[in-house]
Amino acid sequence: MIISHKYKFIFLRTEKTAGTSLTAALAAMVDSGDMVADMSRPAWAKFSPIHHGALKRNIPRAFGLHVHATAAQAKAVIGATKFNSYFKFAIERNPWDRQVSLYFQRKSKHGQDGDTNFDRDMKSMAFRATEYVRLNNWSIYTINNEIVADEIIRYDDLSTGLEKVCKTVGLDGVLEMPRLRSGFRNDKDYRTHYSDATRERVARWYRREIDALGFEF
Repeated sequence: MIISHKYKFIFLRTEKTAGTSLTAALAAMVDSGDMVADMSRPAWAKFSPIHHGALKRNIPRAFGLHVHATAAQAKAVIGATKFNSYFKFAIERNPWDRQVSLYFQRKSKHGQDGDTNFDRDMKSMAFRATEYVRLNNWSIYTINNEIVADEIIRYDDLSTGLEKVCKTVGLDGVLEMPRLRSGFRNDKDYRTHYSDATRERVARWYRREIDALGFEF
């Protein structure tokens, strides 16, 4: 989440869509008075029995916006007037591709790179119950199930989309995006990991963005 008062834009940061890299690139270009959400541990966190990330997610007015704060939370923090007048954009990714990317990232985080079988694990009730497997990007760029982002960039056309956004908000110069938090899997064709059953499960989970943005398997 970035709110730039200088350029009057709000970057609604979704998950598994190059958000870490884009945040780093935009943070280098915005004004020092702008709001760039991060997950660094604040001083007060050592006195809190609740993780500061959870507090940011649930009480942003008191503890600040989470990096994946929703549009509704941003609106509550900066007020409706600014929220409505600022240019809002997000990035969204084909949900079937995004799901595979999330799976391999989580496996890598837990040091389980050698035990990867996406189809097997996605069919496992135990795995789905104990692992972080279902994203909610939809709530980040919608309010009451209505898309409020002025532009949703497709992940598979990221360069073109970002160029358009930069021109719209008046960001000058080249947007230098580092490759951060990537490379968790070698193959690039997400479709090879799916059976009909897991394909349909992901379709059910993310029906709203699939229908709204026209994604196909």
